[in-house]
Amino acid sequence: MLRPLTLIAALLCFAGIASAQLPASAVPEKYIQDNEQRHIQELIDFVAIPSISSLPAHKDDVARAAEWLKTKLLAVGMTTAEVMPTDGHPVVYAEWNGAKGKPTVLIYGHYDVQPVDETQWTSPPFTPKLDNGRIYGRGASDDKGSVIIAVWAVEAMLKRDGKLPVNVKFLFEGEEEIGSTSLWKFAREHKDLLRADDAYCADAFQKGDEQAAMVMSTKGACTMEFSLKTANRDLHSGVFGGKLPNAATALAEIIASFHTADGKVAVPGFYDKVTPMTDEERKMAASYPYDEEKELKDNGATVYTGEKGYTSQERAWYRPTLEITGMWSGYTAAEGFLNIVPASAHCRLMCRLVADQDGNEILQLIKKHIESHTPTGVTVSYKPMVGFATPAAKFTSNSPAFKAAVTVLTQLYGKPPILMGTGGTNAALSVMKQELGLPAYSFGFVQEDENFHSHNEFMRVSDLQKGQRAFCMLLTYLGK
Repeated sequence: MLRPLTLIAALLCFAGIASAQLPASAVPEKYIQDNEQRHIQELIDFVAIPSISSLPAHKDDVARAAEWLKTKLLAVGMTTAEVMPTDGHPVVYAEWNGAKGKPTVLIYGHYDVQPVDETQWTSPPFTPKLDNGRIYGRGASDDKGSVIIAVWAVEAMLKRDGKLPVNVKFLFEGEEEIGSTSLWKFAREHKDLLRADDAYCADAFQKGDEQAAMVMSTKGACTMEFSLKTANRDLHSGVFGGKLPNAATALAEIIASFHTADGKVAVPGFYDKVTPMTDEERKMAASYPYDEEKELKDNGATVYTGEKGYTSQERAWYRPTLEITGMWSGYTAAEGFLNIVPASAHCRLMCRLVADQDGNEILQLIKKHIESHTPTGVTVSYKPMVGFATPAAKFTSNSPAFKAAVTVLTQLYGKPPILMGTGGTNAALSVMKQELGLPAYSFGFVQEDENFHSHNEFMRVSDLQKGQRAFCMLLTYLGK
């Protein structure tokens, strides 16, 4: 079903602000255009650093990316810039504080990236290339492109004017792709350093070339790995089949118990703290331009699944889920056949959670469920999973920071941004809201088709300039 773009919920929020106009002088247009080729090369250099936070072998690369950012921030004219240690990968912090009496704006992003399977890439993921107006490479869109766009915007204003209309702080972390594990403690210990009036998240996307978007809610997440054991070794299937427990069969029974026939999560207590959707959220989901048939075709699927009683968009944005992300047992080689009764089996799962659900509580409920459905003769063990018990986040539409972003995006795109939810998780947004009291509104310039977290990730060169214009306009508006 193709849903029309009505923007009903959005228009209610935009009354009185969508028509505001910023002068052309808000954007250092000549500087941005004159430096396009240099900016392309800088992003290529940045993306070439394989800052994969989840792989210990790349710890030095993550540190190298942090130092690259620090050097760049000092070069553009920030008052201070430093690489600050955490319990994990470092944080890059910088500030420009020369606008006395003006607000302070905190801009968040991350410089770490996802792992890669190089066999699926058409070109090496850490040898970025420019092809047909696109820069290809791991991290080009998520999130190095949006990070450097914000830095370039500050550079352009400082080079032209020698000053900024507001005070600016940058907070760039190296652990977003592993759940922002160290950011909670860092924010708690540096509240004064990170104090600001408004905050924005550069780790965000726009709907397309001609349509802006703002994310108004993100899901929380928690993840788990558990293993089953039935014997001290894999057993001959002829001698022991039908006689001793099969770990793969036991795992299948447990996995089958996680959901009811109508698609609900069957874990007792799973929905106890779920916040019902508001009328505004229902309208937001209904207004989103969304072609279900195209989505099925694009992803090679044939049917929609999940909890009955909700649209597919409502389930994705506002209903909690439990998904099996991996399972393995027995002989798993690509070729050959081993006649065994598997003695062990393993499963990884992830829950995407909504407001008021606590990830640690959910994991305990799942453990109780697993244990109550474990067949006789099977033992269960759990592997600790670090960094993935993150709360959901919601954002209000009546704050000055929100109105500033809407005004800028409306002028830049010629129409108001779509307001939307997302089934994704960004722990940093929860950190900033809970530890700093700052809602960090989405203000990034990736497009949703740019293959982030997948092979052949890219970012459009055209959005490098568009994003710079947007940040210059935003800082100008906030400094009025």
